[in-house]
Amino acid sequence: MHELNFRIVRPVLSVKSPDPDYRVKAAKLLELQAQAAKGQIVLLYEDEVDLKHLPGVIGCWTERGKQHKVPTPADNQKRYGFGAVEYRTGRVIYSTSEHKNSAGFEALLEQIVATDRYQPAQGAEKPPPKIVLVIDNFKIHHSKLSLAALERHKDQLEMFRLPVYAPELNLIERVWKYMRRTVEASVFHF
Repeated sequence: MHELNFRIVRPVLSVKSPDPDYRVKAAKLLELQAQAAKGQIVLLYEDEVDLKHLPGVIGCWTERGKQHKVPTPADNQKRYGFGAVEYRTGRVIYSTSEHKNSAGFEALLEQIVATDRYQPAQGAEKPPPKIVLVIDNFKIHHSKLSLAALERHKDQLEMFRLPVYAPELNLIERVWKYMRRTVEASVFHF
């Protein structure tokens, strides 16, 4: 197989978005990015991530005939991260919670709107740019608690919903992938 230029690689899971408005929403997202690049809006990409005590196991250099054994914790404790990455600057705002629920999402929203950068400067004549938060279609983004939080901050914050099953359009997915590879999977086990 090597002579035929084949090698073993891990496949990547992929799903095509069934959203009939995928192209329209993707085009609108490009418009929002252009507005953010001009400073007309603040564009944040939000998502949640599972954080586990059990480290991710990845390939590592190993002497032939030997295999590393990674001790697993008796209790694989989990926490959940809520985060948003700013399109223009790459700045990440995040919080953690014991539950992946609407209260955790609401706490992140409150943290975002309270961020000094997004508050009006003292004596400023015009308000800061509107914050557009790009979210996926996870159920906590539609809950009564989340909708009430959004209503409280409607002058400062608005949502843009991604097409269904379109993680490739959510920039914070790249942050989570980097974190899993460099932090979660990089625990030294020798």
